Amino acid sequence: MLKLMPKISEHALAELKLQLDSRPTVRGSGDEGNVVTPIIEKLLVTLEFGQLDRVPQFKANSSPSRKSDIACRYPDKEGNNFFQQQKDPFLLVELKSTGQQLSLNSPHYWKAFAQLKEQLLGNNAMSAHFGLISNGWELQLFKRFHKVVHPATSILSLNTQNAQEVSNCLLRILQEDKRGIIIGVYNNKGGIGKTTLTTNLGIVLAQSQKKVLLVDFDPNQADLTDSLQQPVVEGKVWNFLKGKVPGKAIIQHCSFSQGKQQVQFDLIPADKSFLESHDVKIQQEIRLEFLRNRLKELSKDYDYILIDMPPNWRWFAQAGVQASDTLLVPASHIDRASLRNLEALVTNFIPQVNQRRAALEEGGPNLLPLVLNQYQHTDAQARNCYRYLADIVAKNNEWKDAFNNFFYMPPKRFRRGQHCFELPYKIEICRAPLEGPKYVPAPLRYRRAKQVYEHLIREVLL
Repeated sequence: MLKLMPKISEHALAELKLQLDSRPTVRGSGDEGNVVTPIIEKLLVTLEFGQLDRVPQFKANSSPSRKSDIACRYPDKEGNNFFQQQKDPFLLVELKSTGQQLSLNSPHYWKAFAQLKEQLLGNNAMSAHFGLISNGWELQLFKRFHKVVHPATSILSLNTQNAQEVSNCLLRILQEDKRGIIIGVYNNKGGIGKTTLTTNLGIVLAQSQKKVLLVDFDPNQADLTDSLQQPVVEGKVWNFLKGKVPGKAIIQHCSFSQGKQQVQFDLIPADKSFLESHDVKIQQEIRLEFLRNRLKELSKDYDYILIDMPPNWRWFAQAGVQASDTLLVPASHIDRASLRNLEALVTNFIPQVNQRRAALEEGGPNLLPLVLNQYQHTDAQARNCYRYLADIVAKNNEWKDAFNNFFYMPPKRFRRGQHCFELPYKIEICRAPLEGPKYVPAPLRYRRAKQVYEHLIREVLL
C-alpha cells in the first residue's frame, strides 16, 4: 500500500511565509530570540508540532548551561502531550543568530552541529530521533541512530518561495518508516584492513543481537565474499540495482559457530558480471544513486548495513560513498599514504557527494572518528602520526573544522588533547583466516579479538 505524502496546513504555511516576509534583510548577532525563534516556531507548526507539542529550553543533559532551544514530540499513543510530560523528546532544535553562517566550511556550522549532537546524546534525550539547526535563513535536519548523528537533509535555504517545499521535505523525513543505518567503510588506500574491519565489526554487531547486512561492492577483489566462503554471483546485483529483482533474491544468509557461540547475518555478494563491463557502460545503465535507493529500502529490515568498497575513486567507490549515511575510515598510523588520502576525502570526494545528494534533497555522509587500524603504540610513532595529521589540518585551514570533527574524538575525562580511535593490533585477528580447515571469524574464535571490536562499537556506534 502506497504511503500518502503528508499534507501541509495551508494556514500554517501562510503564517510561516508572513514571518519570513518580516525577517530583517540585514543579518545580525544576538537575534535568536526575536528573529530566529518566531520563524522556527512557525516552521514547526507546518511540521504538525502544535503549542502543546513543544517545550522551550529543554534540559537534554546534565549540563545546566546547555539546553536545547526547543524540543518537540508528537502526542503519544495515549494522547499525552509533550508540554505536560516534558520527557521523551522526538526532535531537538538548536538555534543560532542570523549572522552565523551555516556552511560546511564555516566554524559556526561545526559548533552548532557539535552542540546539537551533545544534546541528542544527553541522558534526557535518549528517545530523540532527529535534530535541527537553523539561523532563520538556512537549516539542516539530522538523524540520530544510537551514538551516530548524520545529516538527513542538505543545508537548505528557507524563504517564502520554497517554504512549502522545505516543510514537505522535513515532514516526509520525520514521518517516514524507521530504518537502520548504512555505514560505508572506505579509504582510497589498499592494504589497511577495510575488509577485515567490515567483516569483524558486522559479526560482533550480529553477536549483540543486531540485524546486520554486509555488502561486497568491490567486484574486482571480492575479498569480503571470499573471506565469508560465499560464492560470487553473476548478474543478480546488477539487476537488483536496476530494480529488476528484489533484495531477497540476491541476499545470502551466513552462519558461523564456535563452541556455544553462533552468529547469523546477511550478505550481498560481489557480482562478477561487473568485471565484464566497461565503466562507461556501467555508468550509462546504473546511476550512482541506485545503490543508495535500494539499500534504503533494505535498511527497514536491518539495524546496520556495512559496505566494503574498493580503494580508489572510480564508480564503485563513488556509489558506495554516496549510498552511505556515514563513513568509517580506517588508516594506518605508519602508512603516510593512508593518512594523506584523507585530505582528498574531506576536501574533494565528500563535497562531490554532497552536491549530488543535495540535488536529491538529502544530506551527504558525515564521517565517524578516524580509526587507526592494527595500532601498535610507540611514543615516536604516535607522535609522528598525530603531527602528520596536524600538518594536514594546518595546510587546509578552510576545512579545519571539518577535519577536526573527523580526525579526532572528544577528549576523555582527565585526558588532554584530542585522539583518534586506536584499534589495537591483535595477532589473533591476523591469523584467524588461515587457521583450521574451516574459517571461523576471529571474534568468534578469540575473546580478545571480540573485545577489540566491542570497544569500537561502544565508543563510536552504541
